[in-house]
Amino acid sequence: MTQHTLNGADRPRVEGGRFNGMLKGFIDLVFEHNGQYYVLDYKSNVLGDSDSAYTNQAMGEAILEKRYDLQYVLYLLALHRLLKARLPDYDYDQHVGGAVYLFLRGIHAPGAGAFCDKPPKALMEQLDAMFDGKATAAEVAA
Repeated sequence: MTQHTLNGADRPRVEGGRFNGMLKGFIDLVFEHNGQYYVLDYKSNVLGDSDSAYTNQAMGEAILEKRYDLQYVLYLLALHRLLKARLPDYDYDQHVGGAVYLFLRGIHAPGAGAFCDKPPKALMEQLDAMFDGKATAAEVAA
């Protein structure tokens, strides 16, 4: 994840071979805009007392701290697999727009509280192969 998201920024590490706590979640919304599909997740995190606290940098730091990067990559993987099964001419680069994390408390900020990212196709293909049993985690990490 680190290599392919948020410019490789440092983030809390997952303990060797397992997740800290339980991974649980639901995609809040999948939407299509101009032929591209997006996953959207609503976040109620408090980043500060005013709209000016909801900068792209502050939202990115919250995503790193809470490991939402892992969450949205898994959500995008689910979308990738669904579209691959349903769209005959599916291509990740063409049909997936990315993840949108909407920080609701920053809705009036200049960026409307929206943080967007789209990991590269290579990551989706590597994870897809791993979940299909065609690659190991070590091979994906290499």
